[in-house]
Amino acid sequence: MSLYELFVGFRYLKSKKSQGFISFNTLLSIVIVFIGVFILIIVISVMNGFQAQIKDKILDVEAHITVSNMYGSRKGDTITNYRELTEKIKKVSGVVSADPFIQGQGLLRFRKNITYVMIRGMGSKGKMPAHIKKFITEGEKEFTGKRGVYIGSEMALNYNIAIGDWIEVIVPKGRLTAREGVVPGMGKFKVLGYFKTGYYDFDTRLILMSLKQAQRLYSVGNIAWGIGVKINDVYKMNSMSSKIQAEIGFEYIPMTAEEKNQNLFYALRLEKLIMTIILFLVIVSAGFTIMGTLAMVVMEKRKAIGVLKSMGAKPKSIMIIFILEGFLIGVLGSVTGVIFGLAAALNLEAIIRWVEQSLNVVMAFAYELLKLGRFEKIVIVPTNVYYIDTIPTEVKPEFVVFISIIAVFLSTVAAIFPAWSASRLKPVETIRYE
Repeated sequence: MSLYELFVGFRYLKSKKSQGFISFNTLLSIVIVFIGVFILIIVISVMNGFQAQIKDKILDVEAHITVSNMYGSRKGDTITNYRELTEKIKKVSGVVSADPFIQGQGLLRFRKNITYVMIRGMGSKGKMPAHIKKFITEGEKEFTGKRGVYIGSEMALNYNIAIGDWIEVIVPKGRLTAREGVVPGMGKFKVLGYFKTGYYDFDTRLILMSLKQAQRLYSVGNIAWGIGVKINDVYKMNSMSSKIQAEIGFEYIPMTAEEKNQNLFYALRLEKLIMTIILFLVIVSAGFTIMGTLAMVVMEKRKAIGVLKSMGAKPKSIMIIFILEGFLIGVLGSVTGVIFGLAAALNLEAIIRWVEQSLNVVMAFAYELLKLGRFEKIVIVPTNVYYIDTIPTEVKPEFVVFISIIAVFLSTVAAIFPAWSASRLKPVETIRYE
């Protein structure tokens, strides 16, 4: 590529004032590339952020690896020697903590309210696991008394439960019989404090109690249903699972958090893939716009092409000039898209909050002015749908670079056909009627 080809390629991005429509189309092509890159960066950053945030929240509360009995029989699905097994697991290099637990479903009854809850018993009196203790926002940070529990701050808000209140928990216990079915177990517990994990499902559904209390509530005796293991590197869950398996033998089976929540993580990955494909179609549509724009530029520049050819310009040079124009459109659109996309992605939560506040102020004023009744605040990202209470973004530089390269590549490829058409024009025919 010579300097004159580069100069002419830049020059052809502009049009004569009398043919401003061509310039508008060039601008439109740049804008469409910009929009495609801009939206892709924001959406993929949010999708990455949601996936990472949900995964982190789950891994913060859930065990990285759960060890359980591999047998499916009624006797075999619990761990009786959980103390000895826990000590074995703690000796494995890379294990931070190991805590036996009981976890099940039940019902919470408080005053006139009844709701479904998850119950988790782990730790003992005066010995709350460290990874649970860090989430306690109010109240004591240890299990005290025989009937003390912790509930999520969102649950407390939803049902107006204060610290010191007594709640009733109902769970299925005993064996399933033909005559009576499953006999329910019942217990009254004092709320010792609140926890907040940031993961909506836990904060509205989870009740934490000591292992002994859970054993009494479910009437299961001195057993555990599993052992929750925390490791020092979450990216080594699979290798650590194998190490634990080798240490404890094949009577028990370790399962990673990703294996336990594989449907959720698969759904997140699939959603991100579909959104990526849809948004890449925006850039593809920009390619067709660029193709149409350059086709009109070729028609506009027929005389100039004829003059260049009559002066000795080769078809290859003419082709390079118009391919270069498509390349420049892609570069301009990509660069502006990346700049604005990164700025928006890194400040998205503040932008969303500002939009929410603005909408709420305007709508509240409209409701009051028109006497439409009580106005419910607009929430753009409801926590009960998206599980988490913030709008996370995670910008991956390699993906930003990939998006930019693809946008420039598609813009350049879109210019090939108009460039080829221009290179085939004959000098005599292009200037005959000029």
